[in-house]
Amino acid sequence: MAIGFGAASIGVISRASTRWLILFVFNIAIPIMLFYRIATIQFPREIAWSFLLGYYASVLVAYVLGMCFARFLFQRSLAEQSIYGLGAGFSNTVLLGIPLLVSAFGQEAMVPVFLIIAFHSATLLPVSIFLIQMGRGSDGSRSEASIAKIMIEVLANPIIGGIVLGLASNLTGFTLPGPVDTAGNLMATVAIPSALVALGASLAGYKLEGQIGPASVLAGIKLLVQPVVAWILLVKILGLGAPWAPVAVVMAGMPSGAMVYLFGARYGAAPEVAASVVVISSAASVVTLSVLLALMGA
Repeated sequence: MAIGFGAASIGVISRASTRWLILFVFNIAIPIMLFYRIATIQFPREIAWSFLLGYYASVLVAYVLGMCFARFLFQRSLAEQSIYGLGAGFSNTVLLGIPLLVSAFGQEAMVPVFLIIAFHSATLLPVSIFLIQMGRGSDGSRSEASIAKIMIEVLANPIIGGIVLGLASNLTGFTLPGPVDTAGNLMATVAIPSALVALGASLAGYKLEGQIGPASVLAGIKLLVQPVVAWILLVKILGLGAPWAPVAVVMAGMPSGAMVYLFGARYGAAPEVAASVVVISSAASVVTLSVLLALMGA
């Protein structure tokens, strides 16, 4: 991350190059890595599906808290409240979550990671779009059309495609041909460092343009409140162990994903806050994630 940030800051990597690097990571490297890892992984005999309930309950708590602060403390509109909620609850699951969790917990982390990713955008993005449309007084048909459109985009996402194809290959017992296996292993090795460099380079393009107070509040919810709630639900209440609980708790403590800013800019709803929370939470997560990883036995 530091290499990517430094290279972009001094102009070694241009903004255009950063965009192409991110496209390579999202559309090629990560999907192939997910396909290869899932296709060749040995699934556990029992999958603790309750960990998804605990994880997304913590997401809901963070999302609602973000909206409440936007409504009662900062007097924001419903459309902007949804962006606040997204900033407080939407984790950086791909560029940071995948490389960090796989490095920290090993290949056994792949199953809970890909299950979280499979539902992440499919749940949070349609909800946010609906709230934005509601806040702007759109009629129901338009809201339904927007939700249907985003669902199609989610299903057409290369990352989701990599997960689905890898799962199909694994469950059918299909053996990857030698060249495909070799290429997949090489790409899986490249994907993790490429994702981290891309994340660092993209952060160099964000600017802290005011709204530090609201963004700091959202970053606090994202990095501190959400993982604590996830830990209480997953460990204390559901009693889950490794790899399910550690992966979900650390994923809950990931910084806000770039999608928060993209949504804010796309819909013109609190884009400055969205950009600031991505920067602040990413910078602060160097400390918070280190502590969280140590506590969860990485």
